[in-house]
Amino acid sequence: MEIVNGYELITEWKNSNCGKTARAKRGGKIYFLKKYQTPVEPVDNGALDAKTIAKNKANFDKFVARRRKVNTALRSIAGAGGNLIVPADEFIDDHHYVEAAEFVEGAVNDEDTEAILDSLSVNVKKLLMLTASGALASVHKLGIVHSDLKLKNILLVKNPAGNYVAKIIDFDSSYFADDVPEEVVGDINFFSPELGNYSNSEDDREEYAKNLTTKSDIFSLGVIFHKYLSTEYPDAKELTPILQKRRDKGKAIYCWVMVKSGCELKLSDKITDLNQLSLIRDMLSLDPANRPSASDVLKRLKETESLNVFDEPWPEDRITLKKDALTAKGFVGAKKVVVGTAKKYALITSDGVRTEKTKDELIAEGLAKIMREEKFAEPWEDHNIKFVEAKLRACGYVASERKELSGVKGYEFFKADDSSMFFTKEKLLHMKFAEKLPPKAPPVSDGFCEPWPEHHVAFDEEQIRKKGFVRSEQAVLGGVKGYNFIKADGTKQFINMAMTVMLKLATKL
Repeated sequence: MEIVNGYELITEWKNSNCGKTARAKRGGKIYFLKKYQTPVEPVDNGALDAKTIAKNKANFDKFVARRRKVNTALRSIAGAGGNLIVPADEFIDDHHYVEAAEFVEGAVNDEDTEAILDSLSVNVKKLLMLTASGALASVHKLGIVHSDLKLKNILLVKNPAGNYVAKIIDFDSSYFADDVPEEVVGDINFFSPELGNYSNSEDDREEYAKNLTTKSDIFSLGVIFHKYLSTEYPDAKELTPILQKRRDKGKAIYCWVMVKSGCELKLSDKITDLNQLSLIRDMLSLDPANRPSASDVLKRLKETESLNVFDEPWPEDRITLKKDALTAKGFVGAKKVVVGTAKKYALITSDGVRTEKTKDELIAEGLAKIMREEKFAEPWEDHNIKFVEAKLRACGYVASERKELSGVKGYEFFKADDSSMFFTKEKLLHMKFAEKLPPKAPPVSDGFCEPWPEHHVAFDEEQIRKKGFVRSEQAVLGGVKGYNFIKADGTKQFINMAMTVMLKLATKL
């Protein structure tokens, strides 16, 4: 058999879309060789002038450099047995660029892919979707766009345990998002709208190229997921008159064309998991900015339950979802989600439209209410009142918070429906929602102060206590120095020096 750059061919070269393919052996392993038809390294055989040869050589070298740069980056993340099958080697043979990737044992043949998918359970399909999106996320982190995602380029492989897993292959059209090649190859059934624009345009290609980001792959992956779960391509609820005429003539109308033309997509009724339905709808958005990243796709696929239930809210949000209000607006479920670092709620309609809202947005739109502990806050200390809880509850109030309104201390009382009313202390007493407490006695500590030095007196503590006083303090009233004598209930009596002697509370020294 033929030997090519150390690879011993075990099959004949076979024509393919890219050029030719063959299987070969090297170092005890089997490889899949792909020989590109174009561009071709120019040969100076006299048929072309020197300028043309130089131009063709520059184009060929640029192509090879781009491919090697992409492959080197991919090899940095692709390990043996992983879910990325990338070229292990590249070389030039007979003036053609050739790539060699390890041959994958247990892979499903292209012609059998759709039949195998149709036979798999939803759970197995979900596993395929998880492995595919996880592998794509690692590619996108490098800034690389696969560009030719389609059903056959996500290889179905049966592992030793007998389970099917997905492996992404055929990176021959891949490029860095900041280095879009002149020609981008792909399967028109899985094009994104922006790839369709770029492929069909002759002018403004630089502008169109700016949109060929990793989000283009997300659209293609959305079409693939729809095929996984339904065996069908997404369709439109209603085609535009022009597109309908084309379909009436037997022409295929692609998903990206429908979206680009403003048609609303009708996803298959076979997809019953609203979480998956919602995800695919977002992946097929016209605006790339509205599509999730591959990492977000992976995260949303890991959500274990369908969005046809209402999750309990985040505990720290302390809200209750108003299910009647949500249902009235067409939402059939809500799920806790994390967007970036923000905790939000994903609301879902019956046709898979997903809307993410914050706690505050839900409350403002009447879709949630603050969940309050059914407890009355302690009154302000200086108000010296107590609530008559039985009467408050009889009037429907279940909780309260202390609040200052325009500088006035008061209370916000809440009913079960979260309606509330502000009450001042006076209003509470007037409506008998509160009662006055006895005056609070200041902290009592027995003891008597020292007399003013200039008074030259001594206190008679026995006489002072007989009159009900428990302590005293130096005081000044109207410029006269004297003493506050204080009883156990906190009442005070000012007595000047002369009166202390007269009342025998003190004796002169």
